Amino acid sequence: MATTYYGTVNGFLAYCEERAITPASTDDDRIKAGLIKASEWLDAIYRRSFPGYKVGQREQEREWPRNGATDVYGYNIAPNLPPREIEYATYEATIRDLEQPGCLSLDYTPPKYKQASVSGAVSVTYSTFDSVRDLQIKFARIDEILSGILSTSGDGTGLTGSSNRV
Repeated sequence: MATTYYGTVNGFLAYCEERAITPASTDDDRIKAGLIKASEWLDAIYRRSFPGYKVGQREQEREWPRNGATDVYGYNIAPNLPPREIEYATYEATIRDLEQPGCLSLDYTPPKYKQASVSGAVSVTYSTFDSVRDLQIKFARIDEILSGILSTSGDGTGLTGSSNRV
């Protein structure tokens, strides 16, 4: 089974060169591995915010290309290729993975307590998170690159608004 990923090795190297970034490796095999991990990470983290639906439905390995996808301005995103934002975000994630392998998907076990103290009586403050997504590593540059194509509704449809019962 051929593994797919967003972008190309040459595209990655050109992206780095245009931005005066020296990647931690220029070995084709390491870059391909980085592109695979970055593509998987990108799909997992941003899947719910991608507009539209997979062209190849469940049989399609990656989240892109997509049907019915539009950008924040309402312009259609071509359904035959992933948009450049996806490619560039993959390159940014690959840069990070090459610099620090495994940094995209760190395992984390939250502590049972944020703070516990005993002073005559027991006082316990629990560690709270709104969701597991709060624990995910965030990269501002990747969020910035994707900001023009992410759905604000979070359901992947790109539809927003409210409804009232009449």
